[in-house]
Amino acid sequence: MSNFNVKRLTQITVLAAITLIISYQSLQSMRANTWYFNSVNILKQSEILITPVELKLADSAIALAIDLEPTQPHYWQLSAYIKMQNLAVTREQVDDKLMVYQQAEENLLNSLELRNTWAETWIALAQVVSYQEGPTKRVYEYIQQAKKVGPYKLDVQLGIIQISLIHWQQLPPKYKALYVAELNLAVEYGYKFYQVFNVAKQVDALPILCLSLQFGKAFEKVRSSTVYRRSCK
Repeated sequence: MSNFNVKRLTQITVLAAITLIISYQSLQSMRANTWYFNSVNILKQSEILITPVELKLADSAIALAIDLEPTQPHYWQLSAYIKMQNLAVTREQVDDKLMVYQQAEENLLNSLELRNTWAETWIALAQVVSYQEGPTKRVYEYIQQAKKVGPYKLDVQLGIIQISLIHWQQLPPKYKALYVAELNLAVEYGYKFYQVFNVAKQVDALPILCLSLQFGKAFEKVRSSTVYRRSCK
């Protein structure tokens, strides 16, 4: 066989190998994406209606997606979200909450390792770690990262408010100052601000929130709202 033919055969072989690799990766990506959307579709229904069995199915689906394509940050983030949702739905039925928190934390760290510019992931990490440690220095650093990459995101502000309300009795002064600042930022979102009442209700902290809103010109419109009057009797 001539050198020309050998060279051409080598090129064809390499090209065929590259094509097979790309085809395999594309197939893996398609399969992973299918499992991801399977999980997402389960979670689309109301949180009130979703059952532990459905959450287990969603968890299994996202686990399969991660196995097929572990380099997708949103897969890891969704896995952490499902684990936290499972705690909210099953409540006392979970034997080892700390283990679930640790798994969610690990998933969020994996997500951030792949993409560290998602403010929602940073604030979710701050929340999960705060459930384990309280309002610690590490939690505060995660909050600052969330604010750095998403300073005007309402989800970040609501997350900070939630962390503050949950740990109010042991909240250091810098956290309380942060809480007040985030309330003042969040109120600028108009009707979206009223989500804060749901956040406070979920963590049994409506009295604290209502007291916080009693003063300040920024909250005048809130105090005259039906939501405020209904929530802050």
